[in-house]
Amino acid sequence: MSDTETPAKPAPDPGPPAGPSGLRRRWLLNAALLALIGGLAWLVAHRAGQENDAAGPPLTALATETILQLRIERPGQADITLERTGKAWMLTAPVRARANGFNVDSLLRVVSAPVDTRFTANNNDLFKYGLDKPQSRLWLDDRQIAFGSLHPLNSRIYVQYDNEVLLIPGHHLGPALYPYGNFIDSRLFEEDRKITSIRFTDFTLSLQDGAWKKNPPDDKLTSDRINDFAAEWQNARALGVEKYSGRNPLDRIEVASTLGDEKKILVIGILAYKPSFVLHRPDENLEYHFTEETGKRLLNLSPGAE
Repeated sequence: MSDTETPAKPAPDPGPPAGPSGLRRRWLLNAALLALIGGLAWLVAHRAGQENDAAGPPLTALATETILQLRIERPGQADITLERTGKAWMLTAPVRARANGFNVDSLLRVVSAPVDTRFTANNNDLFKYGLDKPQSRLWLDDRQIAFGSLHPLNSRIYVQYDNEVLLIPGHHLGPALYPYGNFIDSRLFEEDRKITSIRFTDFTLSLQDGAWKKNPPDDKLTSDRINDFAAEWQNARALGVEKYSGRNPLDRIEVASTLGDEKKILVIGILAYKPSFVLHRPDENLEYHFTEETGKRLLNLSPGAE
């Protein structure tokens, strides 16, 4: 080393490790994961135990298949009435429409809801359970279930039935608070209605000998593409259904169909293309709301749409 070079300084002592070694760190991580898994297992078991503890006799002795009418009464809102017609349900108030069977079944499940607690109703104490002014009243033919307030410590709700106050799982309140639109079948066409032709402004689709044909024909279209397009119309299901708003149609589509032995031509009005695609069935006085993208698929029969 020359006289002009500066001697190298020794490296500083790193001192004791600032944290656990890699092995110890992995051990702590594994321990934390095991603790988390154990906690989740306990929570699942605890909730399952709560559900088992809540299992009890059903709220009513009614058989759902014998109920012919349902009526929902809520403060400040029009009553909702549903009536059984054969095996299906119809919404009869505040509008008349095909009923959404899934949501009707959800409403009917309260009939067999497991009871956690029950005691004789005292009119002077109903306010304690929100039953002096129920959130909703459900009539099952001539039997009434009133929905009060939620229990402050668990997910149960107080209901009144046959002069008793009872605690049942709180999720049964949901269907009793649905707006009437939730009870309308979202399918544009009845399940048993079969489409036989669709007439648009510039082309027609018709079912001939079991196969769909386009007129005027288009050699670029495959039979699969045409069949898929017709199936999209047959199975069209809206995001929401509402009472007809009174808007004038921008265009019309004629749909020939059969329902049992009845043949009928339905004139479907196009009320809007965007931001929602809206169709109107005058025979039902209802409008069906789809996404804009669904509207494009229902109107665009081209090879590029495959």
